[in-house]
Amino acid sequence: MKFISIASGSSGNCQFLEYNNTRILVDAGLSGRKIEENLKSVGIDPETIDAIFVTHEHTDHAKSVGVLSRRHNIKVFTNLETLQAMEVTVKKLKAENVYIFENNRPFKFKDLYINPIDTFHDCAKGCGFAIEGDKKVSLITDTGWVNTESLQKMEGSKLYYIEANHDVEMLINGRYTWPTKKRIMSTKGHLSNENSAEVLEKLLKKEGEQIVLAHLSTENNMPELAQKTCTDFLRGKNILEDIDYKLDVAPRYVPGKSYDL
Repeated sequence: MKFISIASGSSGNCQFLEYNNTRILVDAGLSGRKIEENLKSVGIDPETIDAIFVTHEHTDHAKSVGVLSRRHNIKVFTNLETLQAMEVTVKKLKAENVYIFENNRPFKFKDLYINPIDTFHDCAKGCGFAIEGDKKVSLITDTGWVNTESLQKMEGSKLYYIEANHDVEMLINGRYTWPTKKRIMSTKGHLSNENSAEVLEKLLKKEGEQIVLAHLSTENNMPELAQKTCTDFLRGKNILEDIDYKLDVAPRYVPGKSYDL
């Protein structure tokens, strides 16, 4: 399996995953042109994308789902609630390219097994994905917490792409209004750096997993801080001592490194 973060953060999100003859995107939250440019910069022809899997309707995740689907005849997979909510935020989708799934009901798409897992966010019905080929990749962002059922579905992944949205002190002392701060820190908001580390503590099996911290706030986080907070927490819990592990941070606007799993 190959995984690349095409873009990550409040300005737009898009991830690429390839296994055998299957190429998919998770979300398309930048402009269609920018996603195409980012894909081409890492040697991926947009015409070869088979499907876009949508986590939720917010524009930083769904902005160009319709544009890319129409332009390149790409299938779009979403739950019904998100599809209905996207009528406001996404330009028209061709009915023949829309496929509906239900959260927590796994299904197969070409060479991949897809398990949409619940997230908890201020959207219609968000989800993350646990995706399996010969390896397993789990992606979870835009959630205020991760429940036991979702943890169980993510367990055993070779790569965890997980939100580390904000540093709590930066958020509290930042320029946002207090209602906005409360929303971000709520169970329907975003995972903080510490929250992300707590989730990883429950998931890691000391088998050299790859961690990619994602969806960092431009206002309330820094890549170095997110990485240090998670690493220090896990080392303090003796999770990452003396094992072969990697912990990276997804770049905000450009593609990250390619992970061959």
